[in-house]
Amino acid sequence: GEIVNHYLSDSYLLLPQHEPLFKLYTIAWSSFTPTFRSFRNIVKIDIDPKYTESDAKVQQNEYQTVINLLAPNSDEFVELFKKHGEQIVQALSESEKRFAFQHIKKGTDIKLQKYLRDKHMVDIILPKGYEIRKDTNNFVWLSMETKDLSLGLVFYYYPYTDKSMFTSQYLISKRDSLLQKYIKGPLYPEKMSYMTTTTEPVAPIYKETTINKEYAVELRGLWNVTDDFMAGPFMSITRLDKERNRIVTVEGYVYYPSEKKRKYMRWFEAILENVAFPEIKKK
Repeated sequence: GEIVNHYLSDSYLLLPQHEPLFKLYTIAWSSFTPTFRSFRNIVKIDIDPKYTESDAKVQQNEYQTVINLLAPNSDEFVELFKKHGEQIVQALSESEKRFAFQHIKKGTDIKLQKYLRDKHMVDIILPKGYEIRKDTNNFVWLSMETKDLSLGLVFYYYPYTDKSMFTSQYLISKRDSLLQKYIKGPLYPEKMSYMTTTTEPVAPIYKETTINKEYAVELRGLWNVTDDFMAGPFMSITRLDKERNRIVTVEGYVYYPSEKKRKYMRWFEAILENVAFPEIKKK
């Protein structure tokens, strides 16, 4: 069990408090009723001397991911999990994002989606409940607010000139300059309070990746509001919109003091990775 927990109960990246990547239930196969078999993520472990060698198999469809791990003994199972642990985490994470996006699409705010696409040429599928808080020529801030929870989505864009604009230093500097200008804290204007990026004691994590076979940069980190106690996690994805020669950054943030935030960050992963740029219609 230790090797499984090492990978699957590891911390979700950069939340204010520890939250595991996945919520785990350990169930004996003899007790694995049809109710459990409908779960969207299943890792089946079968350790038996009848197997001559270890094997890992992944079965996936639109609604479920099942990972079968076979090994002749415990030592070989540990080695098998070490070998495939990262791929298992990736497969289960992708399953979670697919599930989230299916739910988001069912409640898409079509009117808001069309408005953002027509004005800003950014196609974002958002659930109903988000309202526009700021809308300029190149910066948009939307949020969904309840008594205790605030979910924010921000996107901004600017002309592309060279590759240095995709560096961590440049992206964080650009982020902070725009947030300072447009997202003020609740104590403003009595105090110069605004949202910014937390860099100490934990700096944002920078990752180069691909989305739909196109280069992208992912930033994960923590945000805070100056001269205030508001803070929380954020995630952004920055891409090049080639047709318009512009850099587009889309990010989601969560404010939910003392409560679990992993679910909402997973939803933002799904939203951000499915952002598209409409084609320019040829006259």
